[in-house]
Amino acid sequence: MAASETDLSKGGSYDGGDGMKKPLIATLDLTALDRTTPAPTQDPIAKERTVTAEVLGRPLHIPVKDIDEDPDQPRQEFDAASMEELEQSVRIHGVKTPISIRPHPTEQKRWILNFGARRLRASRAVGKTTIPAFIDRSHTDYQQVIENLQREDLKPRELAMFIKKKMDEGEKQAHIAELLGVNRSMVTNHLALIDPPTCIEEIYTSGKCSSAKTLYDLRNLHKEFPKEVERWCSGDQEITRATVAALSGKLRGAPKSTTSTAKSQQESKKPTLGPPATMPSLIVTFQDRSGTINLQQAPQQPNHLVINFADGTTAEVPARNCQIEQIIFP
Repeated sequence: MAASETDLSKGGSYDGGDGMKKPLIATLDLTALDRTTPAPTQDPIAKERTVTAEVLGRPLHIPVKDIDEDPDQPRQEFDAASMEELEQSVRIHGVKTPISIRPHPTEQKRWILNFGARRLRASRAVGKTTIPAFIDRSHTDYQQVIENLQREDLKPRELAMFIKKKMDEGEKQAHIAELLGVNRSMVTNHLALIDPPTCIEEIYTSGKCSSAKTLYDLRNLHKEFPKEVERWCSGDQEITRATVAALSGKLRGAPKSTTSTAKSQQESKKPTLGPPATMPSLIVTFQDRSGTINLQQAPQQPNHLVINFADGTTAEVPARNCQIEQIIFP
């Protein structure tokens, strides 16, 4: 009688039929040891969809709950009324322009927002479960700022904070301007919004003026005439580059003449348009600089004008290159 599989596994001996006892040899099936347990992987279908969408340039539909806003994003100001309008649009029509995301650096199946914070917030507010998105793995914070600048969605203060952050990291103004694709003067102007005097801070936060260039000129004027500028800011006049330039001309007055005494006497014999107090202020723009025409000083060259610029400088410039912004009558 042949031994059972159970008996064989226990060892012992059996009669092989020839009267001789033969030892039992236990045998084990070890083939299972050749199999290795595969490591857990992401959903292959989801991975394939992601790769396919990236290759074909199609937006993915990402769960809103899986997207985190970038804590270092430059945009921090969200107008309540504008957000309500966007939420209503998203509620009815959905998000038509995909947002941009990149993989989360430490958490699988999560994403970091590159840009599109308003669309993402609006989607959350109206209960959308997914949002169309493109994946941009090479995204940088400079690209984030440029995107908002091109869409005119970045507030001046937000850009100023980004510039300050980059300068604190050791970058030069010229380098920052080059990477942002803007003039260096734009970088300089926005720095005026960092820790400004109280009166200028109130002008910006109240919405009376958000032009970085205008506030830059006004801040420079405040350094020379703090009391006068504070008094002027508390008024109800419109705050524009033209009105700031007119204030600059009023406070600084006509520069001292550098010509000879004889020439000054000769100029004094020429007819004038009346006392300075009764003359209008002619505000012009020259090469993106705003200033007031100095009607009390004759130019040294023909077809030129003497301009008192808002930044405190005075120069003779070709009249044909000046553009009239405003005429302020006394």
